[in-house]
Amino acid sequence: MDFIEELNERPEGSLDVTCHVLSDNSAQQLEDYLVDRLASCYISQEKLEERANQTGLAYSELIANKIPDKGSVMSGDFGEIFTLYFLDRQYEDDLKLIKKWRYKQDRKKAAPHSDVVLFNIEDLNNPSEDDFVICAESKQKATSSTFDPIASAISGYESDRTGRLAKTLVWLKEKAIDEGNQEDLSLASRFADELNTRYSKIYRAVAVVDRTFLNNEITKDINLPERTHDFEVIVIGIDDLKECYESVFQRACAEANL
Repeated sequence: MDFIEELNERPEGSLDVTCHVLSDNSAQQLEDYLVDRLASCYISQEKLEERANQTGLAYSELIANKIPDKGSVMSGDFGEIFTLYFLDRQYEDDLKLIKKWRYKQDRKKAAPHSDVVLFNIEDLNNPSEDDFVICAESKQKATSSTFDPIASAISGYESDRTGRLAKTLVWLKEKAIDEGNQEDLSLASRFADELNTRYSKIYRAVAVVDRTFLNNEITKDINLPERTHDFEVIVIGIDDLKECYESVFQRACAEANL
């Protein structure tokens, strides 16, 4: 995601947050990047092929059966999926991206528990204290409203820090067992099982907002937790955010058969 760049010029009174924006004339790059990855967040290629053979349905129909309709759930899912890939590109480590949207019970509802989870582990057979989990709360604001995405993301971070992440790790393990997903089971077990080697937890509160609202959001009077290695607030501005995420979902279905 080289087209997401750090914002250096801020309005007076800006919050002490890390701020990024979509670089000029890069909207198409962002769309293409996410279109290539979106469907895999909801269904694996193996399962997609299996379902197509079983039902005779086109890939586009099967993907449409997994993704949310236009509205708040689609907006939220986009923010979470964008955050997953954005955070992955912030680290040189070979992170394991947990595509928890595959475990949704209802495509019209948000996935439960922590929004975004990434694992870093060098060797599953030899857990190390250098292993870590990245857990992020992601909030999105694509249209004008009184919603405060930064404060809401911080509130979600507090929930993750005080118990929700632990519940999420157990849930991921249980869902991996249900689905027979050995790779996800091995990863989740490494971090969910209490007797394992210690590991680090890194938290992020992420607000993805239409760039029109960016200056207003980062100058609000918000009580921020202390920024540390283990916690950071990140705000990302994207031009025409609503049009962007709706196009990504539409294209991910339409282009699935190409």
